[in-house]
Amino acid sequence: MCAKSSQAKLIDWSQFGDVVEFPYPNPDDPRLSRVHKKGFADEVKRASDEEILELAKLFVVWQDRKLRDLPVLEFEDGKVGVAVPRVRSLNKKHYAWVKDLDLPRMYYRLVTLTFYREVGMIGAWANVNRWVSACLHRVRVKLRRLYGVDVFYVWVVEDHRDGFPHVHILFGLSRYVSTLRFEVLLKIFQEAWVDDEGRPLCAPQGVDIRYIGRNVEKVKAYVLEYLVEDHEEIWAVEKRDGMVRVRLSALLIWLFRVRLFGMSQKIKRVAKEKRKVVYHGRISLRLLYHRLGYDVPYEEFKREFLCRGILKFDHRYLPILVPSVVRRGVDVDPAEEDLFLELMEKF
Repeated sequence: MCAKSSQAKLIDWSQFGDVVEFPYPNPDDPRLSRVHKKGFADEVKRASDEEILELAKLFVVWQDRKLRDLPVLEFEDGKVGVAVPRVRSLNKKHYAWVKDLDLPRMYYRLVTLTFYREVGMIGAWANVNRWVSACLHRVRVKLRRLYGVDVFYVWVVEDHRDGFPHVHILFGLSRYVSTLRFEVLLKIFQEAWVDDEGRPLCAPQGVDIRYIGRNVEKVKAYVLEYLVEDHEEIWAVEKRDGMVRVRLSALLIWLFRVRLFGMSQKIKRVAKEKRKVVYHGRISLRLLYHRLGYDVPYEEFKREFLCRGILKFDHRYLPILVPSVVRRGVDVDPAEEDLFLELMEKF
């Protein structure tokens, strides 16, 4: 792998208003053992804003820990690969299955919901999923009661350049309702987009509705553009001289385990045949980097690995990736074993 062939985006940090810089956290911080475990969500709810920000910074250490334990797999084509963990903050293809959604062909509208900045960035990210769910429930109940129609939708939580979230809902009705005017639907959403006390979460003009049409492929392409193509703009981490640069919104999405995509129960995911793979063992990303002698800086190598999602090699590299396959008696060509021994002498 070389720098010239890099597929990963080079992040222009100046375009974001929520970039934070801080010293790399203590990798042995005891709080890491509690992150996302039972009771952790309640602990976060009781924490002050300052404590939340300190907990959120642990993301960069948590990410590095995940990259210490990567699966080594063998595929049907005989190739072996090292894969990114199936965690959406690491795996760019985490939401790629959206392209296989069985969306009903109907007339879609794009609804956008925003936030008053007075809600606060921490408050917005901590509650956005719950408030979206409550909003859609109110809309569904009202439309069913007034017009007898069911609702189909997919939604995406997106970040503004200043780090605040906003929500896009691709929204369709089970049948055409001639009496449901644009102004009425807009008012229904405006009245539904409120906090737990019923206070509006944005000004009336902060709720927007636009007609999209019946092209379901266009609907799915929009969702994938944000969730997959813009992955690096959300989760990029830069380390230099003991300092870390990252977006505050990413830290909060990770800490609060914010779902960035959701859909109504009436929409189904098309079942796809799973690829057959054989599990051989595990390796850390840094060990992979050193064993195979890449000639780019480690952080650049890591960035491209996260972008690609998987690195594949000829089968002869299996003993290099997982030396124990030789001891376990896995069939290895003698020439491949010689290659393994030759390369291992370098380390």
